[in-house]
Amino acid sequence: MAHNLEIRDGKASFVAKGEKAWHGLGTYVNEAMTSEQVVELANLNYEVAKTPIYINPPVNEGEESTNVEIPNIFSTYRLDTKAPLGLVSDRYEIVQNKDAFLFFDPIIDRGEAIYETAGVLGVGERVFITAKLPEDILVAGEKVEQYLLITNGHDGKNAVRVGFTPIRVVCNNTLTAALNDLKNSYTIFHFNNPQERLKEAHKVMGLASNYMNDISKIFDDMANTQIRDEQLVAYIEDIFVNKEYVEKKEKVSTRSKNLVDKIYNFAKYHPTQITPATKGTLYGAYNAVSGYFGHIKDYKSLSQRMESLSFGYASNKTNQAFTLASKFMDDNTILDKELVTI
Repeated sequence: MAHNLEIRDGKASFVAKGEKAWHGLGTYVNEAMTSEQVVELANLNYEVAKTPIYINPPVNEGEESTNVEIPNIFSTYRLDTKAPLGLVSDRYEIVQNKDAFLFFDPIIDRGEAIYETAGVLGVGERVFITAKLPEDILVAGEKVEQYLLITNGHDGKNAVRVGFTPIRVVCNNTLTAALNDLKNSYTIFHFNNPQERLKEAHKVMGLASNYMNDISKIFDDMANTQIRDEQLVAYIEDIFVNKEYVEKKEKVSTRSKNLVDKIYNFAKYHPTQITPATKGTLYGAYNAVSGYFGHIKDYKSLSQRMESLSFGYASNKTNQAFTLASKFMDDNTILDKELVTI
């Protein structure tokens, strides 16, 4: 999988505290970092501007060509490299990288979190910082670490967002789960006023605390819920096989069957799936879905992987797996149905 990190002057725009990341690129430090240091070390210290967009329509012979401005559409671009980053409206407000993460510095200063990684993706259209929270969750004795993923986008598609991402340490699975009354991401709106930034930081930490407390209890219940092999297959099918096939009892495609088989085999035989918390449990079934997206599925780039796992398709499917697991705990007959692939 390509890393998709920006390479500036022969070096990846990436910084991490502690051990090297899987790609081994960028800068590594041992000490805690402020957002100002992160922005500098990870090369997030560029500025972005907007410019009008012009077209040059074809003209008849002998006529002079003229640039025509496209109304209400602008392009964002980097001031240093001039690289275009995305198309935006005239109302779009740019949030510079140096300002995007300041709201979280008071939390870092008090030792309530540590900036762990940061980087620039693509040509600068997206930047990210991960922050580790100090307290871990234990699920049937297994450690699940608590992280925040803070991103800033300049392509017109992404605002400053914070994602709550529990990570199962034994396999590095990102266990995204959207609760009914508590989302697993939050959009930041205030950047200039210090008091408002502090309020946002407190709100994020409050949401993260509530989220992690609720998730911890649910994960424990899932680890204590047994699931039979045929229910495991039905669980995977419910998430990945088009329901029309199930209702019409038609044969599914080879691609769908192979996908179900891959996830089933991961659930049954992968070393991380035979622990007391996961072997034959609903927590193991849920981890098989998140494990597929974290360990089996191929992505074109780190950017696509991060977007998918944090806010995109992989996150949606993992949330779907979480919701189905929650329903199973309420009614353990919902997966007792005719299977369509085996």
